[in-house]
Amino acid sequence: MNVPNFLTGLRLVAVPVFVILYLQGDLAAALAVFVGAMVTDWLDGVAARMLKQFTAIGAILDPIADKVLGISAVVLLCLSGRLPMWLLWLMVFREVCIFSAIGILTRTCRAYAIRPTRFGKYATAFVAVTIIFALLQGARGVPAGPILISLTLISALCIVVSWAQYLAMFIGLMRRAPQPA
Repeated sequence: MNVPNFLTGLRLVAVPVFVILYLQGDLAAALAVFVGAMVTDWLDGVAARMLKQFTAIGAILDPIADKVLGISAVVLLCLSGRLPMWLLWLMVFREVCIFSAIGILTRTCRAYAIRPTRFGKYATAFVAVTIIFALLQGARGVPAGPILISLTLISALCIVVSWAQYLAMFIGLMRRAPQPA
């Protein structure tokens, strides 16, 4: 196991820890675990580039770890009323569309490369900041204010734009001829 994959593994292990802390009402500790997990996300990318340790399993596990952590946090924050439920549905819709597109492309023998779009990266970053801010306000007992609402709206906009980018990529790939089997 290389360093980047180890860091990704730590992020996956952080998910149940985060969930348990959140459900126990220890929002400050949940915030610390979430921020720590985000640091491992940044570090695994840096380590992979610096050490030139790119693996097929890492390319699959890294985005899965990001999505599991992010969606777990958004689910908890939505269910507790700290974030609007429509943000969760928007995130789930985009992910279902992406996985459906991958399935369709695979079944129709079309080659594709899974790479995040620029707005996909922006969406991930803004959702993470929104989660951190919501956790911070929750830990301090502060109700949602204009900053959290603004972050939520910016996150949603990035999610929608990234969905449109992925849709355009999917349409372009579907217009190509299938690869011979």
